[in-house]
Amino acid sequence: MRRGFSLIELVTVLAIFLALSYFALPALDIVQVKSREKLLHQRLFDMRRAIDFYVNARNSNGSPYPQTIASLTEAIQGDLLRNGADTGPFLSAAGIGNPFGRSDDEFLWDIRDSNGVWYKAQTHYTIAYAAGVYDVRFPEDGVNGWKKAIDETLYKDW
Repeated sequence: MRRGFSLIELVTVLAIFLALSYFALPALDIVQVKSREKLLHQRLFDMRRAIDFYVNARNSNGSPYPQTIASLTEAIQGDLLRNGADTGPFLSAAGIGNPFGRSDDEFLWDIRDSNGVWYKAQTHYTIAYAAGVYDVRFPEDGVNGWKKAIDETLYKDW
């Protein structure tokens, strides 16, 4: 009697493995998207919190809001600082890229000034005009085809 497996047994096992991997690959994609969504939540939270810290540290000279997102990555100048307030920076430059961009440092956000007008920002140096940066959001028209989350909510509404 011979030891080993017949060709039919090997092909059957291979077919089963292929079928299982076919169903497992979409699950891996979902895990990757959920990871990006979690990072998106964190980056939006960090930028919004940094804007709040910046506003609380500014004195009453001019708009209390930062002119750009880049302003949050730098210390506030002494003449604009409220007495005893933290000078900043309030945000790390490494944490401002959109996780759905082509690279992790690609800055793709919409910014809203304190007058309520949304602007498409292509760089973190995009100026929110005289009113300053009041809020940030995922771009309304999406990034690289991404507009909806796994739970069917729009990223721009986060």
